[in-house]
Amino acid sequence: MSEAALSYDAIRSHIDDVIGSRHFVASGPLSQLECEHQPSETIAWELFRGQLVPAHLTRQQRIFSSWNIFGEDETGRSGEPLLSVKLDRERSELHVVRGLLCYVWEGYDSGGNVYLSREVQRWTQELVGTLSLRTTQTQDLSGELSRLLYHAVVGTSRLPLTSVQTPLPAWSLGRLGYFHDGLASSLAIAELAPRVLEWLIRSVSPGELAGTVKSYIAQWRGLGKSSQDTMRLFRAMFNEVSLSPYTDFVDKTLEFLRQLVSARHLAIGQQIDFLGWLLRQLARHLTAYDLVTFHHRGANYPDALLLDTALKEYLRLLEAHPALFNGDGKAARLRRRALRAGWLHRRRYEDHPVPDAPTSPGENMRVLPPPHVRVPEEQILNYGKRKKRLYAADPLSNHVGEHSRAIMQQSGRDLRQETELSELGMAIFVDRPLPDPSPLLAHEGFSRSLAERALKELARDPIPGLSAEDTSQCLALLAQAPIPRGIAATSFAADPGRVVSLADTTKASPDFVILRTLPASVRAFCRRPEVAEIVRAKGINLDAGEHWLIVANVTADLPVVFSTAKATCYLALL
Repeated sequence: MSEAALSYDAIRSHIDDVIGSRHFVASGPLSQLECEHQPSETIAWELFRGQLVPAHLTRQQRIFSSWNIFGEDETGRSGEPLLSVKLDRERSELHVVRGLLCYVWEGYDSGGNVYLSREVQRWTQELVGTLSLRTTQTQDLSGELSRLLYHAVVGTSRLPLTSVQTPLPAWSLGRLGYFHDGLASSLAIAELAPRVLEWLIRSVSPGELAGTVKSYIAQWRGLGKSSQDTMRLFRAMFNEVSLSPYTDFVDKTLEFLRQLVSARHLAIGQQIDFLGWLLRQLARHLTAYDLVTFHHRGANYPDALLLDTALKEYLRLLEAHPALFNGDGKAARLRRRALRAGWLHRRRYEDHPVPDAPTSPGENMRVLPPPHVRVPEEQILNYGKRKKRLYAADPLSNHVGEHSRAIMQQSGRDLRQETELSELGMAIFVDRPLPDPSPLLAHEGFSRSLAERALKELARDPIPGLSAEDTSQCLALLAQAPIPRGIAATSFAADPGRVVSLADTTKASPDFVILRTLPASVRAFCRRPEVAEIVRAKGINLDAGEHWLIVANVTADLPVVFSTAKATCYLALL
């Protein structure tokens, strides 16, 4: 499709539809959105490695037809557009850009031929994505454009490592959402529904939660969905959510779940199992990416806050319903595993030095409204400048009742089973084997040395009740257990061009073995048309319950399944 094939008026019609006010939802202080159309505007425009160069650092200019969306809150109208659609008629391209108010450094003449630098607040523009009108089909234009606007609001990746991958602050604060009708066709429903739930929780005030829960139940049942579907939805939401900046989102989510139980939409066992799943996932994540080596040496610690809140809720439910944690069945054993995993990591990080609020160097450059306070940069970069301690004056033992102590000791006895013992060294690593925008894959790994370390930490804690004999027997069992089949972490070559890589596994522990790519990641990767074609040609059945591993930059001898000019991926059956 070119502009010759699709007139300017037709293109404008598509854009006007996509940016219509009915597709935006504003809440709280963001009381109004205003769209301005500029038929012709000349602005600074230079791309470097796919990113917009700040306007004050380039002399290059481009002429666009622009549709700019401004927000208005308690401080007035935003100085620059929050979102913008820009049509480059000469190149037949559509760009989606978003704006953020940030702290930046600028040079200035202080007099006497002396130039200094100072920090100021300035709006910066980020390029979210570009559509070529020469290759985008007419019927796909609205869907593709709405998808870019959606990602401009919620972020472009489920793991926000770079600025454009993170949500707009207005989304994180529950002030701005975007849900176009066409998103259902350009995004999988499984991807969209968790974001709708996330927005629902972020945007509602605590006092409105009860009414929101009633509306949710009525609509959910109207769609023919069950309580099991609700649990899957909450899990998917937490797999996608970005908790930074840290808000009241976690507290409201747990209250949402309590209200669902009170309304008898969920059983108490389902609430416990969701929290147990969350604790197990957090434990695996923190085993892979600890707060000493990663997360800017613990500067960005929302996962630790989530762990604390979820574990306290879990202990509260345990005291009220101890029978659900007793017994030899799989459900009870998994619940005790979650308790043990949450306990281990919560205790590990007690009194860990952290900044005044969880943040990263990039996020700390964004200007956020009160009550969010900017963290002094020295606290992020200098471990010794941190005055705050995680869970200070709040030892976990203060939250343990009679039933919790008994169940915790039972979870210690569970370690006599090899499966439970091995879980102490299990971790989830992420990797993007191909250049953006390929799927981000999650992989399961195991480290014997980290399992031994965790066991010794539990043995030093009096509440799990592990005797010296118990510890000795568990260490012997762990030493004798065969290493699961997989690929050694040392087989992955470092790739400076990738922000996240399986080469990071050696930073966590050099003895890690990558066991498999998680099934959801395998399915997402194999939905790529070029990969799906190869999978069909080879007769690969991805639903056979087998363990698959998708990796790149590995020295191990694996069959090549998919390759491009930029990277080669390997798909192996383990």
